[in-house]
Amino acid sequence: MRQLLSLLVLSLPLWVAQPAFTQSTTTEEDRVESPSMTRSTYKDWQSLCVIKEETTTCEISQTLQVEKDGQSSIALRITLSKRADKTLMEIALPLGLDLPAGVVLQVDDSNEISVPFTTCVAQGCAALVTAEEEFLIELRKGNTLKVAFRPFAQTQGVILNASLRGFSSALQELSD
Repeated sequence: MRQLLSLLVLSLPLWVAQPAFTQSTTTEEDRVESPSMTRSTYKDWQSLCVIKEETTTCEISQTLQVEKDGQSSIALRITLSKRADKTLMEIALPLGLDLPAGVVLQVDDSNEISVPFTTCVAQGCAALVTAEEEFLIELRKGNTLKVAFRPFAQTQGVILNASLRGFSSALQELSD
């Protein structure tokens, strides 16, 4: 009986006190807000804006898919974003490319712009270029952005045409 009484006295604080895991010591300042996102479509271009801690970061993009043998696959993704007052354009393509050849961009029938590949990862390869104001003006006025690249060990290049319908409106998301 004495052992039972001792056990009861020792365990009494555990029975009376609330478990620590039910007590909340989180203050308003400690709470982390999840970022909110908005998506918009501007004809053939899409925008994605993320708002976190009163800072809004946006990017605009277009994804082209190619169907081969009944299978649809991503062939090209063009993304523009703003970083430190510069507009960056990333061209993402699948693996299996002639890397030294890079990518060639052309708006309608204007001058061609050569862009080297920056990196390749398991999902594909990317070319990154700063889109100067002159190039952005061409994109705003243009109808088609031609993206040329060469598959590995091929002599013939591939040209994909990205529509510029809605580009000017989508680009406004980067300047807001």
